[in-house]
Amino acid sequence: MTWFTLGILLILAGWVVWIVAMPVPKFVRGLILAACMFVGITTIIGSTTIFVGPGQGGIVTVKFGSGLKDGHLVAINGEKGPQADVLPPGYHFGYWPWNYDLEAVPNVDVKEGSIGIVTARDGKPLPDGEIYAPSWDSPNEMLDARSFLTKAGYKGPQLTVLPPGQYRYNPKLFEVTVVPCLDIPIGQVGVVRANAGITYKGTEAASVNGVPLVPKGNRGIWNEPLLPGKYYLHPNAYQVVLVKTTKRVYSYTSKGTTEGNASKAERDVDNSIHVRSQDSFQFPVDVRVAVMVDAHDAPYVVAVIGDPDRDVNNDGFDGLEERAILPSIRAILRNSAEKMKAIQYVNNRSSVEKETFELFQKDMARDKVKTEQVYLADIRLDATAEGKKLLTTQTDKEIAVQEQTQYKEQVLAENERANRVKAAEAADQQKAIQESLAQIAVEQNRAEAAKNRAQGEAAQSLVYEAKVKALGGVENFTRLEIAKMAFENLGKNWKGELPGQLIIGGGGSSSLTEVMTGVFANQLKEGAKKQP
Repeated sequence: MTWFTLGILLILAGWVVWIVAMPVPKFVRGLILAACMFVGITTIIGSTTIFVGPGQGGIVTVKFGSGLKDGHLVAINGEKGPQADVLPPGYHFGYWPWNYDLEAVPNVDVKEGSIGIVTARDGKPLPDGEIYAPSWDSPNEMLDARSFLTKAGYKGPQLTVLPPGQYRYNPKLFEVTVVPCLDIPIGQVGVVRANAGITYKGTEAASVNGVPLVPKGNRGIWNEPLLPGKYYLHPNAYQVVLVKTTKRVYSYTSKGTTEGNASKAERDVDNSIHVRSQDSFQFPVDVRVAVMVDAHDAPYVVAVIGDPDRDVNNDGFDGLEERAILPSIRAILRNSAEKMKAIQYVNNRSSVEKETFELFQKDMARDKVKTEQVYLADIRLDATAEGKKLLTTQTDKEIAVQEQTQYKEQVLAENERANRVKAAEAADQQKAIQESLAQIAVEQNRAEAAKNRAQGEAAQSLVYEAKVKALGGVENFTRLEIAKMAFENLGKNWKGELPGQLIIGGGGSSSLTEVMTGVFANQLKEGAKKQP
């Protein structure tokens, strides 16, 4: 407004000089008038110019004109008040300062990993039962104030969000809040409870606890979870429950925390399951259970339990543990304990663990929770004085049984040793008997041999006597035997002849000498042939 006034004054001053300064030459007055007119008009034009800087938008407000009707806040037909159109960066002319005000506003900048939530201050009222305005095909079309107001945009929260980017908008019409986008980490899925969208009337919907499980895009709990990744969803229109799909291990033991600053009560905390046996002994059982929630079952689990990972009562138990895991495992262990005596319960730990797993698995299957394992870590019957006494009695009884068993084994071992000795003695006696029998057989054989030898010698004597008699005496028989022995030694190399007189008898010692001389001479001759 100041520049506009200055321009008017400059133009008036030029005319005043032209009219009043008559003595001044007309040429000079003309120059002064022209200068004042140029500067004044330039100043007036400059005062109607609007400049919008880079990264900004220009919001124009009309000061005079007809007022807005029906409670609208933004004008689209030049009415008095904020105008819908946003001026882009640059110079804009014709905006008389006495009728227009300009407000330069920065563009909204949505960083990576964020979204812009939009709320409209003007527009049509939302239909009954609707909390969010229907979504737009394009965020830029929605932020075009003229398009929004002329295409029946709805007042209130907009279902359409702004993805990362920079947007020029009219803050008189829209309020934009930048928040982090939905980021589902690995090992989890997102179960969506939609508060906006159409009401599903198809046949695929299922009702769990009165909550509809519907296909994606409809109002209710989506029966298909969102997998790990980033999503640009309105955080209020689409409430997302993150569900862990990795293995969950729940421990119920007597071991408390081991943190250095923990109190004694925290260190001594006992989370084990306390049971009572058939014979009224009460004792704790340490147990661990491992379960998993499959991704496709996560919507059902949320419909039944709610948020399975949220500590609802601030007692350290998540929703799944408090509403499903702990009640089930506690009831199963207590029911199995009341059917057995304490010692029987301890001695049948493996069968108790197997039965607990089967029953727990059946319970969890109803809630679509997959059971991996049930570990019965310890049955601590010795946690109470009565339990210790029972275990001592049982131990003494077992020791007695073991000693009795050991005594029986020793007796059996001693009997076995006696039997072995007896068998060895019998074997020795049998050996002696066999040796005696063998000796008797040897003696009998010797006797028989002696008898046969005597009979042979007697027979041989008769033969000798006959030969001696046939040869005419012992001398002739002797000569004949000597000659036979000599010839047997000579072998087949003998070429000579046996002296007849030696054979037929009558020969003296000379004839025997001749024979022996011939034999030895023949041997010497054969040996000489073999020498070199």
